[in-house]
Amino acid sequence: MKREMIFKHRYFKLDTTGKKVFDENNKELALTGNAYRLLVYLCDKKNATISDINDFFDPAGAKEYTENHVRQYRYKINSLIGRDIVVYKNNIYSINGPIAIEDRQQKWKKFSKKEKLVISSSIILLLIYSLFTFSNKNRAVNPNAGANSSEKTSAKFVPMPQEDMILIPAGEFIMGSTEQEITDAWRQNDGGWEREDYTSSYPQRKITLPDFYIDKKEVSNSDYKMFVEATGREAPSIWEDQTLNMPNQPVVGVDWNDADSYCRWRGSRLPTEAEWEKAARSIDGRIWPWGNTWDPRKANHGNGIGYGYDESDGWRYTAPVGTELGVSPYGVLNMAGNVYEWTADDFNSYPENDKYNQEDFEKGFKTLRGGAYDDGISEQRAATRCGFRKDYKDVDVGFRCVRDK
Repeated sequence: MKREMIFKHRYFKLDTTGKKVFDENNKELALTGNAYRLLVYLCDKKNATISDINDFFDPAGAKEYTENHVRQYRYKINSLIGRDIVVYKNNIYSINGPIAIEDRQQKWKKFSKKEKLVISSSIILLLIYSLFTFSNKNRAVNPNAGANSSEKTSAKFVPMPQEDMILIPAGEFIMGSTEQEITDAWRQNDGGWEREDYTSSYPQRKITLPDFYIDKKEVSNSDYKMFVEATGREAPSIWEDQTLNMPNQPVVGVDWNDADSYCRWRGSRLPTEAEWEKAARSIDGRIWPWGNTWDPRKANHGNGIGYGYDESDGWRYTAPVGTELGVSPYGVLNMAGNVYEWTADDFNSYPENDKYNQEDFEKGFKTLRGGAYDDGISEQRAATRCGFRKDYKDVDVGFRCVRDK
């Protein structure tokens, strides 16, 4: 879409100028990649078949997007906005509800050059004045406003509620993906990711880490409840969902700041990507924690292969944190599937990466690892990584903690 358009729906706003999507409360959503492109396309075209979407995503016809791919994009859009926005009926995808369209370029062209200069100058002066006034007011009301929020939370430290940690011994391990592994993951194409999405784990190289401890299990709802009660932090809204709020299920619906604050409160921290990956795949470069052969039963994915739900293993959604799924060589549980896990690192290119770039690099996103209960083969690889904004929350995103020896 070449023109700068704003699509306004009752429950969201899509601004193509900065590729931004906002919910009904004007909160920016971390909607990127093909999910974002699908929303733009449907807002512009009103409805589309799977063939239409294929032609839009890949005019050259080099890759076929199936119903499974588009279903994932639809799921991501609807889960982030929190409404059934993209609907599928009679083999047609469409937006549920009316949309108002505003052409920003045409609106701006109505003003003369002189008027545009006056408006721009006025806006800049107003912003400078507002920032100066707010800064003085904030210092007067709260002289300690510069204190870091995570440090304030750490001041409320209580003994850690989960002592069950595993020592990961110091030494060298294989981290990242080769070009062939990236190609193989993309060709499996079970989750609808682009090849570019898998290249973020390039290159494969050897990393040396000191000793550290990592949680054997994901942080559970009962663990996180102690944190909420001790600190007064807001409880996850997802606790209203009876399918995800059992005490022994992994806590989900928490953003990066929630996870970081919890770990600090516990006297721990979030793992770096290297720590997380070593705990998951050990020193032999295995693809999944259990080895190099895909086994959905070890990933809370039933008998499934691709994206989607499979409750043949007894769990349609998250499995209890103590369930011995996908045990790593060190004995760490559930590091493939179940829930994505926050890490401490920004989602940027690896320093050794001299070949691939990605649109989500260098945007302050934080990295998630591990894949989730509704993901397939490629997304649950130990080397696979993806990035989202620090305030991103979802029904399949949790975390675990580490601490130094």
